[in-house]
Formats: sequence, C-alpha cells, structure tokens
Amino acid sequence: MGLLLERPRWCPNGYTNWDKRGAIDSGEHPTDASLVSQYGQCLGDQNLPIEIRPIPAVPAGLIEAATRTTLVPFVGAGVSQLAGCPRWSEFADRALDSLVAQKALTAAQRSQLGGLSPRVKLSVAKLTARRKGVTIDYRGILQKTKDWSADPDGRRVYSHISALSSKFVTTNYDEWLDIALPPFELSPEQPKTKTDRREEQRRTKLHLPSEITADNFLPPNTVVHLHGALADQENMVLSTSDYIRRYANDRRREEGDEENQVLRFLEFLFREKTVLFLGYGLEELEILEYVVMKARGTARQRNVAQHYLLQGFFSFEAEICASLQDYFLQECGIELIPFSRDEKDWMQLIDVLESFAKALPTNDELVVQQLAEMEELARG
Repeated sequence: MGLLLERPRWCPNGYTNWDKRGAIDSGEHPTDASLVSQYGQCLGDQNLPIEIRPIPAVPAGLIEAATRTTLVPFVGAGVSQLAGCPRWSEFADRALDSLVAQKALTAAQRSQLGGLSPRVKLSVAKLTARRKGVTIDYRGILQKTKDWSADPDGRRVYSHISALSSKFVTTNYDEWLDIALPPFELSPEQPKTKTDRREEQRRTKLHLPSEITADNFLPPNTVVHLHGALADQENMVLSTSDYIRRYANDRRREEGDEENQVLRFLEFLFREKTVLFLGYGLEELEILEYVVMKARGTARQRNVAQHYLLQGFFSFEAEICASLQDYFLQECGIELIPFSRDEKDWMQLIDVLESFAKALPTNDELVVQQLAEMEELARG
C-alpha cells in the first residue's frame, strides 16, 4: 500500500496521467509536456495527490537513457552505508576519534568539536593530523575488515547498480564501485566464495583531476571518483579548501592557464548524459548545488526532467517530499523519484534498484553508436 500525499501547484514530467479521481496511474508515464493539459489544470493551484510506493514506477526518461546507453548512476554515501560503510557524519566523527586514540587531540578538544558540520570536522582532522605528524587510517574507517567486499547487502545493492550502466560517477572514497559485480549475482542466502571474489573484474578508476575527462569516460567499465579514492589518500577531497580547489568556478586556476578539468567534465556529464542520483541525503547536496548552478545558466524547457534522484521518505515527510519535488524539477531539471521507507527504511533502496535494473533495457554500446551514426548520415 503506497502513501498518498497532496501535490501542490503542478505535476512533474513523467507523472501526468491522472485518472478521473485525480489519482496517479503508474502504468503509463508520458514524457510529452503537452499531455498535461489533457488531464486538467495540473499547473494550476489544485492539490492533486501522488502516490509514494515502496517500489516506484520507472520514469520513461530513464528507460530512454538506458536504451541509448546514456544513463550514468551518480552514487553517494547513502548507498555504501547499506554496504556497511559509515554515514558521512559518522566518518567525520571516526576521523576525530582516531586523533584522540593517537593523543593528537584531547577528549576535551574532541568534545568541543562535536557540534561542527562533517566537512568542518574533517578539515580540522586533516590539519591536525598534518600538524601532529600522525596518520588517519581512512581505509580502516570506511572498510572495516579486509574481507569488506563479502558484505551480502553491499554485493546486492552494487550488483543492481552494475546492471544499470557500464559507467559510473561517485563522490565516495570507498572501492565498491571499483568492482564490476555481475548483475543479480547474489541472494542473501548465497554468499560468494573468496575465490569467486578474486576473479571479479576491476573497473578503470579515474580519481585525479587530470584524469577526469570526457575522453577518459568513453570506455565501458569506468568509474569516476570525484572526491578521490582510498588508494591515494593524499589526494582525497576532505577539507573545505580541498572542496574549493576541486570545484573552483573561476574556470582557470591561479597557478596557470589550465582549465578546471572537473568542472569541464561535469558540464559534459550533465549535458550529454542522463544522471541518476543514488544515496544522497538532504545533508549531502554539494554536487546537486552545482547542478542547480548549471541548470540556471543553460537554456532548457521549464519543468522537464533531464536527470533523476531516488530518495526515500517516511509517511510524516509527505509535505517535504512534495516541496522537494517542486524544487528539484523547477530549479535543477531533476525529477525526484520517491520511495517509501516505512517498512525497511533505507534498505528499501536495494529492492527499488533491483526492480529498476530488471525493468531497464541493456544494450550493446557499439550497436547504439552505429545507430547514432546512421541517424547522423540520414540527416545529411
């Protein structure tokens, strides 16, 4: 049984097929904005309900992107949390606790830092570790055991994500996306052996700004770590100054005439691909803030989704869900796809991704490229 909530002002692209009672018909999701007028004044001030279900319907735009192999999952910390990694706030706290254990911070100093944001905590931790000459074991914080990739929930969620695309972008430091897990390779009752895991294919990992380019993103089985990777902890984006350097929007750096490669790549990504954001909570929106900036600076059809965000909500969060749907679609060109957390909390995301992975088509990229070339030739 899904949750019904009132939909203010207008209904987003992909949710315009209203029945006579004003309830949504999840069986069809027309993408032509002109169809809205056929179903009443959806863009007026009427409060029409939409349904938040445990398993939402797959938007037509995602199906089209998967068909054209332009779908790119953009993975945040919430996904790796299902695999046993800490939350963003917990990661920052453990970094500070590591300094206390090494006597680089006192318990009193640690207590004073407790109310700061995760990014500020990590900034303090990084600067303190450097000043005191100690090392923070970020790998041990994120991947608690040597056999971390055996986690059954982690294997389930990342195998479903692997079925969505052959290219991925993440702000996570961990190595889950570096493993090319076979789609639907595992049920909780069928753990893989250590021998099986050693034979798994590794994806090409891009984590340095000089590596993160559109050309390097062309081959399949590629993952971009926007904030760096555990294998190169010196270049992990942790502190506020790290973020400023990585996302500097002046287009050119003070050290020379070199363009900001990361911004250039993100411009390409949001222009040429359809992005599906996964595992981003309301407190982890720095990348979505960049999308907002780019969306405001580019011409696009108003209220038409270009990208998608899977987000879970409890029943009592109905109003914030509706408001966020409005905000993301109007400001960012992002369609928020809600799912219900009432029964399984965030673990419900695993079932949602399994359903999406089975519903979306899989296509050979070479065939798609050949069809695109034929279309180009036909247009002369």
